[in-house]
Amino acid sequence: MGGSQDNASFAPLAVPAADARDSAFDAFVRAQRRPLLQFLRSRTATEQDAEDVLQESLARLLRYRDQESPEGWKALLYRIAANVACDQHRAAASRRSGDHVPLDDLPLVTDEHTPEQRAVYDEQVARLTRAILALPPKVQRVYLLKRMQGLSRAQIAAQCGISVKMVEKRIATAMARLRSMVGDSFSDTF
Repeated sequence: MGGSQDNASFAPLAVPAADARDSAFDAFVRAQRRPLLQFLRSRTATEQDAEDVLQESLARLLRYRDQESPEGWKALLYRIAANVACDQHRAAASRRSGDHVPLDDLPLVTDEHTPEQRAVYDEQVARLTRAILALPPKVQRVYLLKRMQGLSRAQIAAQCGISVKMVEKRIATAMARLRSMVGDSFSDTF
């Protein structure tokens, strides 16, 4: 029984020692944060980079705090910070991050049309449709076979039972009439 009392008397002593070391480490971090950040500002490209290196350095120091005496923490912290800043610079150089343009300030380009653009387009299509329907039937048929089905002039001639010369004449007639009814903008639509 005496042995269990001895073990019980040691347990409370271990907790305050760990708490004292944790408190000392927390005080050290609070005291070193501002000077370390100042040190890092001169070694990094941006304030955000300095903050990132600071956080990474403190996280790495945390791994060594129980292995190193409190007197060695400062030298170790600054050595870690210098190495992390160097690693960050090396990584940025390999990614050529200086050549990157931040997208936050740029307007995004969209493939979608504004309602106004869509309305103009719809009106052009409606005008062109009306103009095509107003073409003489033989001219309309040749035009639609060429533009809508993509047939060659020889294929259209064979399908309509006319010469290639007549196909060319009807296409020219269709283009001239459409241009006079709709204007030059129809060529962009179809």
